[in-house]
Amino acid sequence: MKILYSLLFAVLISTTLKAQDDLSTLFKDDKKSNDPISATFKTSRLNMGHSVEVVGKHQLDVRISHVFGTIHNSAVNTSSNDIHQFYGLESISNVRIAFEYGVTDRLTAGLGRSKGFGADKELYDGFLKYKLLRQKIDNSIPVTVTLVGTTQISGMAASTDPTSETSFNNFSQRLSYSSQVLIARKFSEKLSLQLMPTYIHRNYTVAANATTGLPADENDLFAIGVGGRFKFSKRSAIIIDWFMPFSKFSTEEHKKDLYYNPLGIGYEIETGGHVFHLSFVNTGGFSEQDFICNSPFSWSKWSFCLGFNISRWFTVY
Repeated sequence: MKILYSLLFAVLISTTLKAQDDLSTLFKDDKKSNDPISATFKTSRLNMGHSVEVVGKHQLDVRISHVFGTIHNSAVNTSSNDIHQFYGLESISNVRIAFEYGVTDRLTAGLGRSKGFGADKELYDGFLKYKLLRQKIDNSIPVTVTLVGTTQISGMAASTDPTSETSFNNFSQRLSYSSQVLIARKFSEKLSLQLMPTYIHRNYTVAANATTGLPADENDLFAIGVGGRFKFSKRSAIIIDWFMPFSKFSTEEHKKDLYYNPLGIGYEIETGGHVFHLSFVNTGGFSEQDFICNSPFSWSKWSFCLGFNISRWFTVY
């Protein structure tokens, strides 16, 4: 997986710096050569994380996302249990409904409510997303750059267990934040790639546990993500996104089953005014604070979940 990340990183950066492709030969339409390209990605989201796309001015994107249970639970490790659980469809890991509004052609504001996948439940999230740079057909600007800032609040009742990561003592401890710089390039009508440097801060995390020997959890976490879209027909594409958190809990010495690298592989289909994603993911979280910090399933152990996203755009005025 690290090899894949390195290769994708090298390809994107080298192509971005040299800007040798003449995109005017790839996008045959009536646009001028110095116009921004369109549809680097089809929607504002990949399988798990954000894409560089924002919602158009005065448009509203209504999104419904759902993740089922694990197709195979490696902790149970029996095929009969997988069958009884109907490969995860008997349970619901997480569900989210969200609204994303285009304040301008560059700025999107969003609000969402999700069940929550980790210990934190009843999650409310809000974000601002600004498209700083737009890739141009003539390569005068070789990449699209979008900035994303997200705040998440847990609305659940505080735990009475002082060792719990939800034993909140005040409102501030319920808050967590993430900041991202999304850098993407559309190489052709079929292929787009994206880098996602991500910083996460959680106001409250679990203290050191003398019984288990685990150190205190991290308030601050940095991760790097890579994503891509390959369009193979007029209305269909393959979507992939993957994150690598830089955490002490990723080591075998302190393996906490919370920091496996999140990986999503999905099928995208556009049906008129809807865009539908059918995804396989090894986490049930929807915000960066949730899925990067709570990814307990391992693809190498065939533990992952089936999920879907539905996006419907409306023009407000």
